[in-house]
Amino acid sequence: MPIKTFLLSTFFFVLSFLAGATSYLKINVYNGSAISSATLRVHRGEYVLLVDGKDDAQLNPGASIHLRAKDGNVVFTRNGQSRTAKGIAIQAQSLDEEFILRPANQQLKEHKYQDHLIVKARGNNLVLVNEVQLDKYVAGVVEAEAGSKHTHEYYKVQSIISRTYALSNLDRHAAHGFNLCDQVHCQVYHGKARFNDSIPMATKATEDLVLVDQNINLITAAFSSNCGGKTLNAEDVWSQPRSYLVSVPDTFCLVMPNSHWEKRIPKVHWYGFLKKNGFPLDDTTRSEASFYFPKDKNRYFSDTTFSIKSSDVRSNFKLRSTFFTVQEEGEEMYLIGRGFGHGVGLCQEGAIRMAQLGLPYNEILHYYYTNVHLIDRKNIEFFRSEMER
Repeated sequence: MPIKTFLLSTFFFVLSFLAGATSYLKINVYNGSAISSATLRVHRGEYVLLVDGKDDAQLNPGASIHLRAKDGNVVFTRNGQSRTAKGIAIQAQSLDEEFILRPANQQLKEHKYQDHLIVKARGNNLVLVNEVQLDKYVAGVVEAEAGSKHTHEYYKVQSIISRTYALSNLDRHAAHGFNLCDQVHCQVYHGKARFNDSIPMATKATEDLVLVDQNINLITAAFSSNCGGKTLNAEDVWSQPRSYLVSVPDTFCLVMPNSHWEKRIPKVHWYGFLKKNGFPLDDTTRSEASFYFPKDKNRYFSDTTFSIKSSDVRSNFKLRSTFFTVQEEGEEMYLIGRGFGHGVGLCQEGAIRMAQLGLPYNEILHYYYTNVHLIDRKNIEFFRSEMER
């Protein structure tokens, strides 16, 4: 019997997710890296090699294929023989298969992935897409985004927001032929979660749970490392407000590693940046720009007549957050700041601390996201239909 491929369209993905069927995501791995060649090795289980969509060979554990891109084609070498194709894929024959990808570029680490792989070429670079079951992907994201040394309860929190984010962004890279990438542009993903068994267990314990707003729409599950004591409204950072992304105080994160930071900037660079951005540097404003002590997070770095977005200051000087004070000291500007990241939505280190203190995952989520519902994704259409009655 011919083996069906898993090269599914985005439309089919959306229907599968809403219906609660076994769901696969297409994740572009090593996104943004120029990879001209790589080695694929089967680590566990059996795979079928597909060449231009047709069954070609069985791959057992230990089998390897060298991959190379050339003029928009994939040149693959197996058992010493090279062939050329528009694209190849390896398809797992059960639910417990794994393979390893090792790019030839020594600066890139090898990673272990589950389920399937699609390989194409763009010019002389490979395009590598891991087609993976939703919760295997979620577990990998949780490990990459949160690390492997936290409590089981916190991993439940991160599993739910990572799942919600993925499902609400299925078409983010639709024009490129996949759903999501593996970088911060989407969610960081390095393949299989391998370093703490509690992570896949937490993902399983929260299977299918997602966060929705008052209209039963998946929320934008924003999160950052440390909010510095107070989260921000969505409109303080981005253009549009969100009813569930509103500022809340957070004392839990202030005892965590990323709660405070310091940085020194040459004075000439500081004033040069302000002048370049139109900040009027007369005696009065120069004094205000030299001693800046906001009592709270401000959207703008400003004096009484002019302002610059705090996010622009952060970006230019690579600051950890937009919550900082400034003081001139000799030939330097001394910055003392709080927090790490944009500060909207869930504060990871605050949530980690709350979980350490014994708070359950649902209370943690409802603390950071206002007026949201925690529901099974299979019930989204049911609740929507109930609202319309």
